[in-house]
Amino acid sequence: MLTLYQRLVLGCLLLIAVVTGVSLLVRDSFVESAALDASRQTADTARASLAAARGSLAREELTAARSVDEVQAAREFSSQASETQALLNAAVTEVAAFDPTIPVGALQAEHARIVARPDERFDLLAAQLERMNTEMEQTFATLNARHDAVTSSLQTRQDWLRARLISICGVSIIAAIVIAVVMIFSVIMPIRRTARVARRIGQNDLQQRVEWSHKDDLGAIATELNRLLLRLRELRESEAGRLQMEHHLTDAIVQSIFEPVIVTDAKGRVLKLNQAAKTLLGQGAEDKMVLASTPGGEKILNSVRMAVSMQNVTAGEGDAATLPIQIGKTQRSYRVRTTPMRDAEGKLLGAVTVLEDVTELQEVDRFKTRFLSVASQKLRDPLERLRLALYSLSRGHAGDLRPLQSELIDGAEHEVEQMTDLMADLIEVGELETGRRAMSLERIRPIDALREAVARHRDEAYKKKIDINIRAFEDLPPVEADRRALRSILDNLLNNAVRFTPAGGAILLEAVEIKGGVQFFVRDTGRGIEAERLPRIFGRFSGSSDESNGAGSGLGLALVRRLTESLGGQVSVESRAGQGTTFSFTLPTGAPVAGRHPVEIG
Repeated sequence: MLTLYQRLVLGCLLLIAVVTGVSLLVRDSFVESAALDASRQTADTARASLAAARGSLAREELTAARSVDEVQAAREFSSQASETQALLNAAVTEVAAFDPTIPVGALQAEHARIVARPDERFDLLAAQLERMNTEMEQTFATLNARHDAVTSSLQTRQDWLRARLISICGVSIIAAIVIAVVMIFSVIMPIRRTARVARRIGQNDLQQRVEWSHKDDLGAIATELNRLLLRLRELRESEAGRLQMEHHLTDAIVQSIFEPVIVTDAKGRVLKLNQAAKTLLGQGAEDKMVLASTPGGEKILNSVRMAVSMQNVTAGEGDAATLPIQIGKTQRSYRVRTTPMRDAEGKLLGAVTVLEDVTELQEVDRFKTRFLSVASQKLRDPLERLRLALYSLSRGHAGDLRPLQSELIDGAEHEVEQMTDLMADLIEVGELETGRRAMSLERIRPIDALREAVARHRDEAYKKKIDINIRAFEDLPPVEADRRALRSILDNLLNNAVRFTPAGGAILLEAVEIKGGVQFFVRDTGRGIEAERLPRIFGRFSGSSDESNGAGSGLGLALVRRLTESLGGQVSVESRAGQGTTFSFTLPTGAPVAGRHPVEIG
């Protein structure tokens, strides 16, 4: 059996032989066709020259027959005779080249003899020329018949040559196709089979073998690849016990975790479940697509997709991130936490999802929310009466006060104001947590909201010599928001900025259009926030008036986050210690309004 190289060389040689043979046959056909054309041209020339001599001889006979004037007839006859003799001389040469057997030479000699005796009478010359013309007719008829026979034979030969060329081309094309197909199957297919085996080996299928016994380069590749496969199979068999031990250990660790653990591939198909997850998902837990048919499974699948696409851990916060699941007659709430799963080389394998039971935590959180709501409601009336009492004392309605008494009452009024702000924040947070706060959405122009916020805080900023500026276009699209909620968000952020920006500093309010919404910025030149405090800055009671850029009650930024999320937006913060702080939040835009206004910086 031929090797790969021998097959390739043989195929190339066959193609060369086919091309060379076709070329030679085509060349011979063209040479023969040219010779046939030359023969046809010779026959045509011979007939034409004899026809010309025949015509001249007929004119010469006519001249001799009608002559009356001897002198004039002699001149005309001599001229015509010379022309006829010249044409006969040419016809002798042309006809001899075509067919030497035709006796044109005898006619030429007889004509020369006749015209060589000018003393004969013209009637005798006419009789001789008539006899000669009859012989010429017979000779021309013979030549014409010979010409037609030769031309027909030449045409038949040329038709055969054309048919042969067409057949040669067709046969050569078929031969080339056959050779190409044979080369593809005999040369390329072994390479493709080897590549297919190599691909399967790369997919960890070691039960393969390359079948090629020839001692060429492909044979060397096949030999080394088969040897490598044998070593890999031996290595796998020697490692099988250890890997099985590791597999059992890993499975035992997963099964011992109290929380439900779901291991999926990148497409959300279940690969492994611990006992807690099987109990939670029910009877269909062994189904790989159980998440698609389980109540709440879609939220787990979304978390898996997000973790795989972001290549990072995903864990939501708040009620929106919890997953309620009915177990028997009780309902438990779980927080979904998904982590991408990779091998030692960093290749993504899937995701591991842990369901954290937060039912008790939610109950505690709801109790805390109800407590804050009730406490703030119960404290509001006594606090209001205290404010009125202090106001009456400070205005002298209960008598004149001494300087020390006035100073104490002023301090008490300041503390009462802080307690009033705290109560207001507690009430608003409680309303948001319990769902009693209903948002009344309307279209609000961002530039108007920023100008109103600056107007409310201009006096306080003026006292500290702080400049407040606005950077926003007049024609920004209006946002869909609750006016009271937007005012509370801006007031809390501006309060923080004014409180923690030193005298002579600056605050910038900015709004820019983004895809599907408007992003607001509150930038200050204050002392900034420490990096370790940024992750929990929006939590409740996360800071105090002397520790952070948050509100004094510790609820301001938590309220900002709750209000922003309730309006369908998001809030974030950027800060470096000593370089100021930038709070930003987004709100969705309303329907677009036709027309544009001149650009103006507010």
